[in-house]
Amino acid sequence: MISKKGGSASRNHRARLERRRSYRSPKNVEEGTVDRYNRGLMIVARILVAMVFILNGFGIINQAIPAKEMMERGVPAAIVPLFMIAGRLLEIVAGFGLALGLFPRWCALALFAFLLPATFVSHSFWLAAGTPQFQGQLINFSKNVAIWGGLIFIAGTSIQPSLLPRR
Repeated sequence: MISKKGGSASRNHRARLERRRSYRSPKNVEEGTVDRYNRGLMIVARILVAMVFILNGFGIINQAIPAKEMMERGVPAAIVPLFMIAGRLLEIVAGFGLALGLFPRWCALALFAFLLPATFVSHSFWLAAGTPQFQGQLINFSKNVAIWGGLIFIAGTSIQPSLLPRR
């Protein structure tokens, strides 16, 4: 049956086309929602960044070398153990929070606040100019700067899926 302009067949066809367009349209996606693919990528990115801090928090068994470096830089010997314990605790707790999606924005900001001064204190490559340690310090400084970028991205994104089941 041939329909007239504005007939029911024509209206149905236009309605189907409109539904198809609106399904694909970015206007139809609410603010802050993304597909499963992007959520999965965000979870993987958070876990990879968090692994650096978790492994570092658990990994430093011999804390004599970092403690010695802190004292050489002028930190009083009485509070060095407190800084070491607090730093490791922050890395472990915020690292797991970041990996599991528990307050990931706050965990990323806390880790960034920890890493920023630690990078300048621990990897001051400009002080090692002309020495064999220069290249290693520059590389480690650059790696930490890249981690800053990951933490800033995580803190600034609206995609914050959790690995824990919803209640």
